[in-house]
Amino acid sequence: MTLQVRGLLAVVLGVTSAVAQQVPRALEQSSTLNSIIAKDGTNSFRFFAGANPGRWWTRPEEIERLGLSAEQRKNLNDILQQHRLKLIDLDAALQKEEVTLEPLVNADQPDDAKVFAQVDRVAQARAELEKANSRMLWQVRRVLTPDQWKLLQSPRPTIRLQPPTVK
Repeated sequence: MTLQVRGLLAVVLGVTSAVAQQVPRALEQSSTLNSIIAKDGTNSFRFFAGANPGRWWTRPEEIERLGLSAEQRKNLNDILQQHRLKLIDLDAALQKEEVTLEPLVNADQPDDAKVFAQVDRVAQARAELEKANSRMLWQVRRVLTPDQWKLLQSPRPTIRLQPPTVK
């Protein structure tokens, strides 16, 4: 494999691993409907830290801010539960394909055909995960009223903690 191809493959693999998503906490991330949940800069999407970080609809301040009804909160929990196992399985499949790719790339004499075939399998596994995640998040969107959706997309004030001043 030429140095140029190896460099390109390293970039592809780096980008691939950088955008790999953790899914067991299903509603903590999305690339398709990412305005539902704030991005924290690590390429996983986390709305709040805490006991239920992805379940923003359980936080009293969000319930009040959005005016979520008990029925809406129940529906959001049901949606999460319906999709959770599938998303976990798809995430595991993606991880398996990425692990399979690793030794192919690290071989002393990498086989281009095998590497690129496995890159295709990684991309397909990631696409399946993204599609399933997007379907779930679309269901979440459909539970909200248009006004709640707009509020959810609106920027939240950033709280900046100032260090104590020394006098």
